[in-house]
Amino acid sequence: MSLIPLLRSAASATTTSVLSVSPSGPPGPGALVADGLPFGPLVGTAALSSSSPTPTPINSLLYADDVALVGSASEVRHMLDLAQIHSLTLGYKWSPPKCAVLNAPSPGSSRFVQMSLYGQDLPTTEEFTYLGVPFDGKGISVSAMIKHRSASTLAAMAQLHSMGLNRQGFPLLLSSRLFAAFIRPKLEYGLAIARLTRKDGEELNRAQDRCLRMLVGGHRTASTVVLRHITNLPSMTFRAATLVLKFCLRFSGLPDDCLLSLLSSSVSSSLLTQLVS
Repeated sequence: MSLIPLLRSAASATTTSVLSVSPSGPPGPGALVADGLPFGPLVGTAALSSSSPTPTPINSLLYADDVALVGSASEVRHMLDLAQIHSLTLGYKWSPPKCAVLNAPSPGSSRFVQMSLYGQDLPTTEEFTYLGVPFDGKGISVSAMIKHRSASTLAAMAQLHSMGLNRQGFPLLLSSRLFAAFIRPKLEYGLAIARLTRKDGEELNRAQDRCLRMLVGGHRTASTVVLRHITNLPSMTFRAATLVLKFCLRFSGLPDDCLLSLLSSSVSSSLLTQLVS
């Protein structure tokens, strides 16, 4: 797992999580802490130790009050100590119950290190959602992301369906434009940074098809090919490929000193470099 997929997922969300990335050697646990971050939106390498003459660099991702600490067990434990000292110095406090440790060794392993804040042990987990994207020990959990996005998309579609987004309400063309503007983006979130399989694409297409059938009151097994052609709505697999292309084009125009550009040049193999090439 590289840092790049995590950085690209820095979008609006209010969840907290713990992620793990180990650039060299076996993966170690990472810890994320949140609630009360005084820095404002920031993604990158930060310094939480303000007491020393020179800042202490740490591997962290900071987005509003969603913070991920990334590294080996000893590195993460040190960063947690810095975060605790910083919070006590400035008069705010993290919330240990909202933190978790991802990709940690089993408690019986000799590599296991108990992470804690303010004397409270942080729970370990197999999967956690950070900035709306679920992560497991291997990186982005695409299957979990699609399952969550499909459920929330269908719920939003059902709500608008009751408000007139149906055959008896708005005209078909207007309904399709409202769907593309307000509903489909919920299904698209995170697709530009996910490695989709054929099965994933089929599940996304099924979710969109269910929404389109709600527009016209179609049977649950009715084909949507003609409907998508009339309303000029592509399949979700095509849409996902379009989002990846747009992201790569945006990346190619970033300055050389941009954090994402620097990370891309330092990571020999990543999803982003493969897509760009």
